[in-house]
Amino acid sequence: MRTLFIADLHLSENHRHITDALFAFLEKEATNAETLYILGDMFEVWIGDDEHTPLMDEVAQKLTSFAKKNNAKIFYIHGNRDFMIGKRYAKQASMTLLPEHTEIDLYGTKTLIMHGDTLCLFDKNYQRMRKVIHNPVLQFIFNCLPLKLRKRIGWKIRTASQSKKVYKNTNMMGVTEQEVTRLMEFHGVQRLIHGHTHQAFVHDFTVNEKAGQRFDVGDWYTNLSFVDANPEGVELVILPIDYYQQ
Repeated sequence: MRTLFIADLHLSENHRHITDALFAFLEKEATNAETLYILGDMFEVWIGDDEHTPLMDEVAQKLTSFAKKNNAKIFYIHGNRDFMIGKRYAKQASMTLLPEHTEIDLYGTKTLIMHGDTLCLFDKNYQRMRKVIHNPVLQFIFNCLPLKLRKRIGWKIRTASQSKKVYKNTNMMGVTEQEVTRLMEFHGVQRLIHGHTHQAFVHDFTVNEKAGQRFDVGDWYTNLSFVDANPEGVELVILPIDYYQQ
């Protein structure tokens, strides 16, 4: 028995090597996994399930093939880039959508999983924007716009977000430890697994007056990283991006 967690691949037509790394990972590393959790930002940008690109369809086909071949389940938590992924694409890709904060039983240990953007409270500009773009009414209106217009809006937001990252320091991009403690205490867990910060690391600390761990999954830009869990334990694995293609 084995469960894998990945996040922040940011797939796009401009970075084919990451897409190839994902497909190789599914074919060579994840073959004995019973469950795959994707913790957001699988795509660089998402403007609606009604957009059909070769990349979207290819990823959906590969995920479905993986699920059927290995009798595996795939779960998805929205990221800040692809929070508009809906039930239509989830069905096409054989994924089950989960709430932004989800508790799971990970081989007998209650574990909290999430994308992780809600942990970065120092990034006040983003948190304000998040409240706006996650408004169900505004999302409905956005989905009613012509696809061509939504594409322009989506890429403008992406470009603005990337330019602002240059001026953000590590503390702003990292998680707020007080929020980590608050959420873990609220959910009554000793383990948290998330993405978003692109800083693959395992943090050991005390929560609920017991030993706790926070697994930051990391991104797939120059390396690939994933959390590997089985009944014997949980570990963070970091490998070269082309590891399974060598």
